[in-house]
Amino acid sequence: MAYMAELKNIHKAFGNNHILKGVNLSIEKGEVVVILGPSGSGKTTLLRTVNFLDSADDGSVTVNGFQLDCKKHTKNQVIELRRKTAMVFQNYNLFQNKTILENVMEGLVTVKKFKKADAEKMSREILAKVGLTERCDFYPSQLSGGQQQRAGIARALILDPDVILFDEPTSALDPELVGEVLNTIKTVARTGITMIVVTHEISFAREVASRIIFMEGGNIVEEGKPSEILVNPKEPRTQQFLKRITEQKADMEGK
Repeated sequence: MAYMAELKNIHKAFGNNHILKGVNLSIEKGEVVVILGPSGSGKTTLLRTVNFLDSADDGSVTVNGFQLDCKKHTKNQVIELRRKTAMVFQNYNLFQNKTILENVMEGLVTVKKFKKADAEKMSREILAKVGLTERCDFYPSQLSGGQQQRAGIARALILDPDVILFDEPTSALDPELVGEVLNTIKTVARTGITMIVVTHEISFAREVASRIIFMEGGNIVEEGKPSEILVNPKEPRTQQFLKRITEQKADMEGK
């Protein structure tokens, strides 16, 4: 089977800290794969190896048929791989000196060489889809965190990537703003685009994920459908993690 994204034998170390220990992961077209795990498990590092924001020390990355050897590759090959992906960051990563419309247009104009008029038309359409029509001419500092993150999602969508990568997209938000961003991501998921999402939002994972990956200590410990992993996990470490998350949420709701 030809997968939309495939990671083979991914190893990554920072100094003496071996973060990823030979991870293998295959993702089908249209799948929404949610990666769960405790802090330090390697989930964000794994996500960042998909588009070489963190270059793995060993293994290979393939996106929509384009394969890259993590040890032997050229700058142009990395650029080609990145064109097939888009990333939504924790902290929005918007240009503060550009309006929301200009932020979304930027990739089309500079990377894809669109004419400004065409880029503006497409960007306004995408911003409408994430509910930001009235905020196009605002600067990031004039928006809430939820609105900024929705702008970040629009900026990813505009590039028409094969795979969208979400790195803890709600972790920097105030609790009351989380819902609007998760609803936007759910809407994107329904379009059939392939998505890899690192998150701690269990209810979101239950609703949206095609498959859930649980990571610990640089390895995939368990994977399966949400109904399997979240309801009846087999591995003790997965059970322990989910129990702790549930208790934390109950504590927060009780305050």
